[in-house]
Parts: sequence; C-alpha cells; structure tokens
Amino acid sequence: MSQEQDRAFFKNFTFIMIGLAALMAIFMILGISFGGISESPEKATAEVMENTAPVAKVRIEGDEPEAPVMEESTEMAAAEGDNAGKTTYDNICVACHGSGIPGIPQLGDVAAWAPRIEQGNDTLYERAINGYTGNAGLPMPAKGGNPDLSDDDVKAAVDYMVTSSQ
Repeated sequence: MSQEQDRAFFKNFTFIMIGLAALMAIFMILGISFGGISESPEKATAEVMENTAPVAKVRIEGDEPEAPVMEESTEMAAAEGDNAGKTTYDNICVACHGSGIPGIPQLGDVAAWAPRIEQGNDTLYERAINGYTGNAGLPMPAKGGNPDLSDDDVKAAVDYMVTSSQ
C-alpha cells in the first residue's frame, strides 16, 4: 500500500507542477503582451528614477546650495515671460490651490479670495514668500514648498491667482 500512496503522491505532485508551470507561462505572455517589459534595463532604471525623484529638498543652514530641484519649472517660467505666474502656478501652486482642499482658497473662487485680496498684494506676497498659517490652521509653506523659486516667480504666481480670482 505504501507504493500506491507514493505513486499517487508523485502523480498529484507532477500535475501540480505542470499546472504551476503553465500558469507561469501564461503570466509571462500576458506581461510581455501588455508592455510589462522595457526595451532595456537602462531605460527602465531611468524611468524609475524619474518617477521617484524627490519633489523638494530640505536645506540645512550652513549647507552649500546645490542645483535647484525645480530648475526646469523656473526656467520655463522665465522663458514664458508674461506667463511666468501661470507656469509657476501650474507647476507648484496647483497642488493646493487647485486641489479642492477645504480652507485653502482655490483658483477662481471669488468669495474665498476677496478677503485676502483686500489685505493688499504686499501682504499676499510676504505670506507666499515667507509662509503663513491661516485661520483654518493649514500652513502655506514658504514659496509653496520650493525654496529654489525666486521671489519674482512667487509674486507672479500670486498675481496670476489674484487676477484669476477677482
């Protein structure tokens, strides 16, 4: 009876292994068919690095500044001249002022922006450049969380939001 049990075990084991191999082949074919494999490992690595790049960097006082983290957005803002405010808004400010978060004035919301606009542009500039925590308790990080933005880029973004929200 022991040999019969052994044969039954090996028979079942063989069927299970063949079934797993077939499933593995199916998954590999599906993976290749739906673009799961990149043309080259270098390209795949570059895509991963691009997709996981940090959006900001903490700078400790005394450290030498490195190349700007958001260099592309500031270059685009400078290149677009009159559209610098819109470009900065689209690249940085939209994360909060276009997200619908309660307590944060959204672009185009006249009622939410009116009391802020009444305080004057100088107040808005100062708070956008240096940071501010409003009555809702939500902090506005200095320069939208990007210390590499120039004051002029921040002012242009404030002007764009004010103009779009009157």
